[in-house]
Amino acid sequence: MDTSTPADSAAPNTTDAAVSTVVDALVGATVGTAPVQLSPAELPAHLIEALGTERAAQWQRDREPYNPRVWMLDSPTGNAAALTSGRPNTRYTKLVDLWADSDAAAQSLLGELIAASAERGEAALKWQLPLDAELPAFAADLGFTELRTPISSADGTQGVRGFVLWHGGWPHEQLRYYGQTTLFTCGAVAAMTALSHLGLEPFADTEDEDARERELAFWRSATNFPACEPLGLAVAVHDVIAQSASAISLELHLDTTEPTLLETYEGEERAFREQLQEQSRAEAASRGIQQHTAPLSIQQITERVAGGELAILLIEEEPMHDASTPHWVVAHSVKGDTVLLNDPWITAEQGETWVDSHDLPVSIAVLDRMVAFGDPTYRGVIFVAR
Repeated sequence: MDTSTPADSAAPNTTDAAVSTVVDALVGATVGTAPVQLSPAELPAHLIEALGTERAAQWQRDREPYNPRVWMLDSPTGNAAALTSGRPNTRYTKLVDLWADSDAAAQSLLGELIAASAERGEAALKWQLPLDAELPAFAADLGFTELRTPISSADGTQGVRGFVLWHGGWPHEQLRYYGQTTLFTCGAVAAMTALSHLGLEPFADTEDEDARERELAFWRSATNFPACEPLGLAVAVHDVIAQSASAISLELHLDTTEPTLLETYEGEERAFREQLQEQSRAEAASRGIQQHTAPLSIQQITERVAGGELAILLIEEEPMHDASTPHWVVAHSVKGDTVLLNDPWITAEQGETWVDSHDLPVSIAVLDRMVAFGDPTYRGVIFVAR
């Protein structure tokens, strides 16, 4: 079975219990033939031959540190193999590619992947497919639904469709995904994404040729060169809201009065950025933006997001990428002890796509670690809501 072959994706809605029953049946059908897990470097010759040279090379490309795994299943229904990946310290696995010599074998392996994802306590199993491929009907029957189409932007937003199976369901509104097109515009993109969701549409809702121009213009209004620090970003968000005359509230929480995001600068390189931050502080005060300096707990953040607010969060990326970098994301939904993030960053050179960064589930405990940058750490959060 080649998942690029069109298949009827229309399927009746199924309850979680029905999906669980089907998955149990699929897994039960392969008792005694549990999938074998390998690293991509260990692909056996017969699988390389079955995949073909070009496709096998994609399976074997470097995807670290994003947990690439190959799953192989030999069952009475046939042979199947899958490549999966996913960011560390998150609660999803992404199905990158699925090969099988029969639909039945593909369905059996997919059932194993769903069960393994649920057993790990994940919120979702995602599946990326080429634009010209259709979701197999059996996957739709199991509850996979299509993710909202992204705006063509950063590498990794083109040429790929995304689908997701939420374990136990997760009804929520999806934000429209836009990937930052530079190394330093995460703050601008996170803010613009949040404002778009609230109806201001700095990103258009269709193919948008001018989106990058607006991304850079927003960044210029907020930047501390090159990063966007919390005060400057809050001022830029306020000005967009004010120009629209819309009833959107903004609240800034930053639990330090010291300069932020300047840990790597010294001398004049630090001095002029400190001066810019003082200007941002004065601009915030002149606009009536209050900086709340009391420590903000992760419970306070998640409760407000669960209540319908969007939280633009300054985070430490190390838990997800194995490299320490300040970054901005948007938290937009909460279920139990899991939070959904919209992350503007895609590590495309390591095989990531927008399917990884959109509707990205992380535990509240991990988010608590991430929403703290610097030494000593500080927490920057901008809440926006209608």
